[in-house]
Amino acid sequence: MNIFRRHKNNKRKQNNQSGLRLISLGGWGTVTQNLFAYQYNNEILIIDCGVGFPEEETTRGDLLVADVDYLVRNREKIKGIIITHGHEDHYGGLPFILPKLNRKIPIYASRLTTALIKEKLDEYGQSVEINLIDSREKVNLGSFNLDFIYLTHSIPDTFGVAIKTPIGTILHMGDYKFDWTPVMGSISDVGKIATIGNQGVVCLVSDCLRSEKAGFTLSEAMVEDSLEREMRNCRGRVLITTISSNVSRWQQALNVSVKYNRKVILVGRSIEKIFKIASRLGYLNIPKETIVPMKKLNSLPKEKVSLFVAGSQAQTGSALDRITRGEYKGLEIQPDDKVVFSSPDYIPGTQLAINKLVDNLSRQGADVAYSDILDDLHVSGHAAQGDLALMIGLARPYYLVPIGGAFRQMRQYALLAERMGYREEEIILPNRNDTVEMTAKGQVKIGSPLIGKTHLVKSRSNRRKHR
Repeated sequence: MNIFRRHKNNKRKQNNQSGLRLISLGGWGTVTQNLFAYQYNNEILIIDCGVGFPEEETTRGDLLVADVDYLVRNREKIKGIIITHGHEDHYGGLPFILPKLNRKIPIYASRLTTALIKEKLDEYGQSVEINLIDSREKVNLGSFNLDFIYLTHSIPDTFGVAIKTPIGTILHMGDYKFDWTPVMGSISDVGKIATIGNQGVVCLVSDCLRSEKAGFTLSEAMVEDSLEREMRNCRGRVLITTISSNVSRWQQALNVSVKYNRKVILVGRSIEKIFKIASRLGYLNIPKETIVPMKKLNSLPKEKVSLFVAGSQAQTGSALDRITRGEYKGLEIQPDDKVVFSSPDYIPGTQLAINKLVDNLSRQGADVAYSDILDDLHVSGHAAQGDLALMIGLARPYYLVPIGGAFRQMRQYALLAERMGYREEEIILPNRNDTVEMTAKGQVKIGSPLIGKTHLVKSRSNRRKHR
């Protein structure tokens, strides 16, 4: 047929007749709430354990957590939990789910992700031991032999997972893009992906959130020039907001602030925490005396201040929300202020709240720079069609399963794969509660549904969290 089937005639050796089942406990066709379980016989491997975010404000809770009754019933079968990166829709469910499992389960994460997990668990009075992911080493968890693949995303230390099982290899690639000039960290390990692809991949489980977008997702590096343009001629204070965990974007904002001799003030608990963690681990380079406390704000000239503010997704109760409402003590919007939204990938359901926030800031006299008027203030952390096609071409799987997007984005991923030569039956598009079965004969298909639902819970801060 073409390069994707080069090793099709050389069938994989089958060790037994057992199959493997893939379960999305957060539900297929959801952008957040990533929680996947691979089950082979009496062994279960969990990849990611995230939360979701309700689209409407409710007093019942501000986070969505998957129904894990199936995992609770099968807790003794769980061999380990892999967390691919440090965004809350991939790890934020741990404080709610680990107590339900009620047993010590090995957890694996990268260095930055580990620090974020421990900080989150500490908020809930919990503590667990976490094993560090290292792409140079392999991890064996029963029938699951794991190899980790470094990927670029909007946060450093993101990994994909090659899951080698008795029925063949599955590549689980959560959130990623191919960034050839990352602000921090390494480029994606394309050589390793290609090597694994040459050995034969049964199924590629891949991010599809930006499958509607043609071309390649732009590099994080391009944003620094845009931030500099916004700061260069500003006569007042500059307020910059992005998702709190976007460490590389904060480094760029720091670089530009230093260039224009602006002192930096951190506004919001989530930003203070990420700066503390990232600087301690060496991810942030903060020149001496650049960051000053809030109490210095009124003693500094306006044109010498940058404020890094939490609340880019218009979360109720966030620092930016409170500033806009006039509820943040000592900090009010002034006519010469500029507010820069530099946020990748909005959480579904937040667009109306963000528009309202921009309206309120504009009414108060701020000059607001945001993506609807300037499309170079942010870049996505997710793969567009060019990136997705490159991943497929490197891995050359027999089957494809899109994840991390709404069903319309899963469908666009399927259309892309069809243009690359895949047949409809080789692209699996499960409905919300379906399972995916991978048989010992090398087939992948829709399995029987596993009925589950999500639960609203309250975070400790009782407001929506950053993604």
